[in-house]
Amino acid sequence: MAASYQVDENGRVFTVVDEITTRYWAVITGEATDEIFGALNAPGFVVELVRADLATKALANGLYAITGYPGQSFPQLSTTSYNVDYVLTAPGFRDLPLTVTVPTHAVFPVAAPASAMRRLPVRIQGRVVSGTTRLPISDAVIASVDPATPPAVHVSVLRSPLYFAHASGATAQAVTIGIVGGAGLTGSVTGGDKMLNLSVRTGLAAGSLVRLTSAGGVLLEYGVVDHLGPGSAGAAGQVFLRHALNRSYPVVGTAVDFVDATPTGPGGTLFGDADAGDGVLLASELFGGTVAVESGGALAEFHELGAVSDGNGYYGLDGMGRVQELFLQATQGALQGNVDWFVEYDQPLNLVDFRL
Repeated sequence: MAASYQVDENGRVFTVVDEITTRYWAVITGEATDEIFGALNAPGFVVELVRADLATKALANGLYAITGYPGQSFPQLSTTSYNVDYVLTAPGFRDLPLTVTVPTHAVFPVAAPASAMRRLPVRIQGRVVSGTTRLPISDAVIASVDPATPPAVHVSVLRSPLYFAHASGATAQAVTIGIVGGAGLTGSVTGGDKMLNLSVRTGLAAGSLVRLTSAGGVLLEYGVVDHLGPGSAGAAGQVFLRHALNRSYPVVGTAVDFVDATPTGPGGTLFGDADAGDGVLLASELFGGTVAVESGGALAEFHELGAVSDGNGYYGLDGMGRVQELFLQATQGALQGNVDWFVEYDQPLNLVDFRL
């Protein structure tokens, strides 16, 4: 670089360097993929970062680069490493935050880690009717089953989506539910509430399990008690849960049971990390009935498996994602029907009907 000199112009002093050479680099490069389908095809895929000294370039196929002047962005690179935080985002996918370390004496570009983007879950709903009369069938259970050749990773669908995120390898265990008490709601529950107003709280304490069931069992959720509100347990009062409920429950027509859960059958582990809001469990076992995830821990939650059709034959499953296809089975008594459904992620609502 040539020597610098100063120029005085209109009362201002400028430092001038002739023949300066600067380099604008791709400092980080990476590729995002689709967790389910592999190759990414996401028009609108972008890289978001807050640093004004760095810019980004991204393509719909998931290739991207973060660019800048290394000397300006990483001035002490000979002795110091730097972390660059950014977020991969695309319509129809969950945001994916990443941190890439630019090491000392880095050779540019630095390769970002493999990044699989997770599609936003969709809702599956439909109607169960008689194959002969076309009349609606109520109380049918719509569950996920294994295909003819059972896979290594089994898919179970939940009546209510997960409340917490869980790490890959978290425990999942089939449980048997026993009723040990009950109460009535003295105030309605709105989805997102973490507090119940109950007519009695006898037997409840931190860690107790409460089950709310709508008429016909179409809606059913379990809540783990965090603590009780003021007042004696034998009187009406507030019960605070560890997590917010997904559904709304009216005072009239909602059953509130105090229950316990006894492990039964095989236990398993989750395959891949699970997000709050997922309505599927990818695990080493196929579950039915009721399942506990991370039972005994701070993130413990309990779920019924499969949806139930209402009096008009309608059912719904929220949070469907993580897989290319679902093998769904509707059962009501001796009646049974199966549908192999390839999930349409470009449609937030998938319609799947059954004729039994």
